[in-house]
Amino acid sequence: MREMETQTIPSNSGLLRILVVDDHPSTAVTLARAISQLSPRLEVISAISAENALSLVHDKPVDMLITDMMMTGMNGLELVEKMQSHPAGRPAYVMLVTAYDVPGLKITARRLHVNEIIIKPVRPERVCQLVAKAMEDLGGEAPSQIPETKTVLKILVADDLPDNVSLLTRYLTNEGYACISAADGAEALVKARTELPDMVLLDMNMPVKDGFQTLQEIRSDPAIGHIPVIILTAARLEAMDMQSALNMGADDYVTKPFDRRELLARIRTRLRVKEAEDVIRRRNKELNLLPEIGRELSARLDVNELTEVILRRTVETLGALMGHLILMEERGSVRKTHHVSSAKRQAGGELELPDLKPILAQIKDTNQGFVIGDVHKDSRWPVSAGDLTRSVVVAPMLGRFGLLGLLILAHESAGYFSLEHMLLLQALASQAAIAMENARMVARFEKMQAELVSGISQDMSEPLAIIKNLGKLVEQVGPLSDNQKMYMKSILAATNTIDGQVTKLLDVAKHDLATFAATPAPKQKAA
Repeated sequence: MREMETQTIPSNSGLLRILVVDDHPSTAVTLARAISQLSPRLEVISAISAENALSLVHDKPVDMLITDMMMTGMNGLELVEKMQSHPAGRPAYVMLVTAYDVPGLKITARRLHVNEIIIKPVRPERVCQLVAKAMEDLGGEAPSQIPETKTVLKILVADDLPDNVSLLTRYLTNEGYACISAADGAEALVKARTELPDMVLLDMNMPVKDGFQTLQEIRSDPAIGHIPVIILTAARLEAMDMQSALNMGADDYVTKPFDRRELLARIRTRLRVKEAEDVIRRRNKELNLLPEIGRELSARLDVNELTEVILRRTVETLGALMGHLILMEERGSVRKTHHVSSAKRQAGGELELPDLKPILAQIKDTNQGFVIGDVHKDSRWPVSAGDLTRSVVVAPMLGRFGLLGLLILAHESAGYFSLEHMLLLQALASQAAIAMENARMVARFEKMQAELVSGISQDMSEPLAIIKNLGKLVEQVGPLSDNQKMYMKSILAATNTIDGQVTKLLDVAKHDLATFAATPAPKQKAA
């Protein structure tokens, strides 16, 4: 990507420095400008890559880091890891923006002390809201890890009558829901975009913007269009009005005065549907992630570099503590074993790779991956003293002609890996197998080309040299007739021509081989 001028938006005092990183320059600058408006105490620096960001703050402390996850070159998690050991101290607050809500990302981010993960699409006002809250919290010590909290579903109540809002809020909080409220349609849209509730209870007769206008804008906004909306109306709507509301995307409607039990039942029903739809959306995002990783893998032709990328991406994506990649020889024996650990692996323990015979036997028998929920209760993973591993997921890398290797991820918590993790790892293993076969084929081609160049050089050079020397000897033996001299001259000229052509071919082959080996893998961009 072409380097652009990096924009710094200085504050009057510079008490808090915020670093915004996104390899879409307009996104980085727009977000930095929006954040800088929050307070004159802020100095906001925007960077268009992780490398650019590190160079800008190599000797400056950073209080907050806001970074995109998937960027050209170093990704967001790698940048966060680098900033943990920053000479001026690690950021007190870290926000990671990602398009992929994949299994394990939150676990990996927690190990790196990431405070907030935001799933795209996200609006600048939502980021500004989180930054404002972080500014309030920075007076104290930032937590070293994100605390585990019970998920509470959030419902937005949009009604211009305070009594209705109070009644609905009491019903919902008694059922364990969190509530936010809005007094008109415009405020409801702002709250929906900044708070991202799990459901909206929408009154139809509101000032500024009525329920129809509000519903239409919700459904036309990709960031909030998936949120279920239940319409509340004081009087039964005409059939045409209700048909219009449902056609706009209303999920249900309730007529006031409503029965509390009926309303809560309808809410629970729609939230169950939303939960299932959320799973489908997450799976779609995972499917979108696979081509991005596939392109990153296919851009690598060196087996060692490819192995490192495979392990790093799988460990990050699935939140593992350790990743193992075992490459197999064609006859089935273990060729080489690679290991990658997460950046914040616990000290005082090891993650060891046990005897692979039971695992290999099952893989060769079924060609399917599997999950070991608790290695302390499963004989396939013998546990040694000091081994931190508690749960394991295994996926085979199957090539066209057999087993290329195994991808094994380990975690320190029993029951961490699920069928969802295994299916995603299997998809990644399939991508890795294709890339590994390509890399091995390229390596064999390079070896064959080098051997061919060496063979031609030896096989052709020696006979041509003999012909040249023989011509010189013939001339020295005795006088030659004019015809003999002409034939000998023709033979030497032809020999020199062949020698020159062979030399040119060898030079071209050597140049192509050197250029191929020195060509860097093209950098891939994942949005």
